[in-house]
Amino acid sequence: MTHIASHRGGSHLWPENSKFAFAETAKLEVEMVEFDVHQTRDSRLVVHHDASIDRMTDGKGAIADLTYDELMRHVILGTRGERIPTLGETIAIFEPSKVDLRLEIKTKADGNAYEGMESRIAAELMLSGMLKRSMVTSFSLFRLEAFVEALGMHGGKREDLLGLVWLCSPLLLTQLGSKGLLASLNAYDIREIALKADTISAAVLDFWRGNGITVHGWAAHTREAAQAMFRLGVASFTTDRPDLAIAARPA
Repeated sequence: MTHIASHRGGSHLWPENSKFAFAETAKLEVEMVEFDVHQTRDSRLVVHHDASIDRMTDGKGAIADLTYDELMRHVILGTRGERIPTLGETIAIFEPSKVDLRLEIKTKADGNAYEGMESRIAAELMLSGMLKRSMVTSFSLFRLEAFVEALGMHGGKREDLLGLVWLCSPLLLTQLGSKGLLASLNAYDIREIALKADTISAAVLDFWRGNGITVHGWAAHTREAAQAMFRLGVASFTTDRPDLAIAARPA
């Protein structure tokens, strides 16, 4: 079964990564919600896509440079005064629902890691009991490796997760090719990859499946793109329009 993940809580329907968007997503017939985790200067985990708050709030600055209290002075544009949610607040919205988590580990704007963030994410997922309902993703293999190590230190196992997925950009695919990407996955013992929806074909799936890799999609934002994901049978895909994806799901 191909699962639908509401990207940033459905960012073409509601203000992305907001509590309102998450509450609306929790009502939908989707399997997952996709969201992004950053860390404040005082080590609080918050859910926001960009490394800075410039685009989506009435404030400016890098999340890494702001304390949690400083961050809470600013509201998300398009909402009725909502602040950027914490990871804990996001988990609390979906815990009573049937919608599971597709969490992306982010980095600072310069690509460097947030110190200790993977450990804090692992601890929060385990404490909330949501580890088995979580798929963890990142564009960085280093961050996935760090998460697995942190999970083990907290007594968890990667097998408890719904998935551990390397997000791959079209540029990286062009630079390394499928064989290069496969070598990277094997080096880090990652068995799942997410490719941009418009780069996935039957031949592409045959290559990855033939090498024991599960394929997910991202950026399937139209009904036609969602139909292609269902037709190809990818494991899951993200979409900014979960309503269109639901309508495209085969009976």
